[in-house]
Amino acid sequence: MDRMSSAGSSPADTEVGHSAEPGNYLSRCQVDTPAPLVAQVWRLVNERRPCAGQVVDFGCGDARFAQAGVFEHYTGFEIDSKRLPARTPDKASIRLESAFEAQCARGQFDVCVGNPPYVRHHDLGLSWIEAAERRLKAIDGYIADGRSNAYIYFTWLALDAVKNDGLVALVIPYEWISRPASGALRRYMHAQGWRVDVYHLEDARFERVLTTACIALIDKAPVDGQGGLHLHEIGLELDECRPRAHVTGTAEARLSYERARTGTKALRGLSPGSQDFFVLTEEFRQRYRLQRERDVVPAITSFRHLSTDQRTLTERLFRDEYVNAGRRCWLINPVGEPSRELTGYLATATAELRANYTCAKRAVWWKSSVPPPAQILYSSGFKTAAPKMFKNEAVAVHVGAIHGIYCAPKKSADKLLTQLLAMDFSKRVVPLSRGFLKIEVNQMNAVLNQLVSPK
Repeated sequence: MDRMSSAGSSPADTEVGHSAEPGNYLSRCQVDTPAPLVAQVWRLVNERRPCAGQVVDFGCGDARFAQAGVFEHYTGFEIDSKRLPARTPDKASIRLESAFEAQCARGQFDVCVGNPPYVRHHDLGLSWIEAAERRLKAIDGYIADGRSNAYIYFTWLALDAVKNDGLVALVIPYEWISRPASGALRRYMHAQGWRVDVYHLEDARFERVLTTACIALIDKAPVDGQGGLHLHEIGLELDECRPRAHVTGTAEARLSYERARTGTKALRGLSPGSQDFFVLTEEFRQRYRLQRERDVVPAITSFRHLSTDQRTLTERLFRDEYVNAGRRCWLINPVGEPSRELTGYLATATAELRANYTCAKRAVWWKSSVPPPAQILYSSGFKTAAPKMFKNEAVAVHVGAIHGIYCAPKKSADKLLTQLLAMDFSKRVVPLSRGFLKIEVNQMNAVLNQLVSPK
């Protein structure tokens, strides 16, 4: 997925835990917030707070949110000196420090605005997460979730920074309204009785960003007790606003999240720490003389290039479309002591890779628990009625966005695959970007429960 962040935002390398190669990191991560979107955020804020009073922006970048709207004073926090504006806007001050290490920022502001960085939790450095957790643990009711992307941490911070009658207005991915990783945040808001208005944006005007965005307004002082969740749609011109019936954007409600009730269950793709390092091409496998089973096992990270005409991932298909095609298809096998050859390959890992969240949390940075091959593999992301699905005769491990379905009994895989391919999932899941849908693992489990549970 693309990462949606900004100036204003603070996606700098040191702010989110990537101290090495900051130029490459910033070029991937940093996208300016379009001026029309900044103006729209302020229109919504000033409708509720005609004068926003004391405003804070965590990760303010070039402080462009200080260049619009009606407020008394704007305080921006930015970790990257290269992102600061040449001239500080009127009625504004900018503090060059980490948003999560700022002092006296609890309940000090009337409004928090901005566009926090969208960096996947796999890419967050452990030291950054620890610093964020230390700050957020001061919030009564905060619950940590190791799956949280960076913008979730910033949203918790924003809520704690505004007063008891304050307002938070952030541009964040629309997925937050439904993803399990943000479930604790949503439950916290509901328990407080706050009003949450989510404005789904048909086009947020970002360049190089595919992630579906929204404007999330959290009002701690709702008028006439009108708390709860309210969904809206903002049109292409960022002016027309209309109600949105369901989070799916269709006439059908979202698939529920359920744990598997039988031996037939879905399991998310393995997160090895970095697919670029832990999943090798055939060329690299041969270069380091790594052997199948001893050092590496077959693995699938994408079905994007495969045709849906086929139902089975055969050994031949795996060899032709992955091995011989130069795709990443060999997962490091962490069983037992590494061979001399595998030890040589592991020695090429950078300090940055070993320090990422996934690797740093392990007893041995490269050792993970690899699941057994599932009978059915499917892509969690899709653009048609149903995800691409294949019977797994290649006995490949599912990695990343490829999830697995374990069938009980195993011989039921053919019948179950036929049933799943006949279903239309598209109207019951939340779009992540234009034309791109995703089904979460426990949503698939809800479907499996209906198909295989005793009637």
